[in-house]
Amino acid sequence: MNKKAQLGAIEMKFFFIGLIIGIIGAVVVVYLANKGIIPFNLKFLCPAIK
Repeated sequence: MNKKAQLGAIEMKFFFIGLIIGIIGAVVVVYLANKGIIPFNLKFLCPAIK
């Protein structure tokens, strides 16, 4: 096996795991902010939520 190919696969795995965690975290923060649970408002990101 080529060691560079192994490193690329490992880096890609960490990239996608971080991307998924980041998207889930952003959705949770926007939801909590729009519901008033955390003290700032992000209604400009999702104006449909009241």
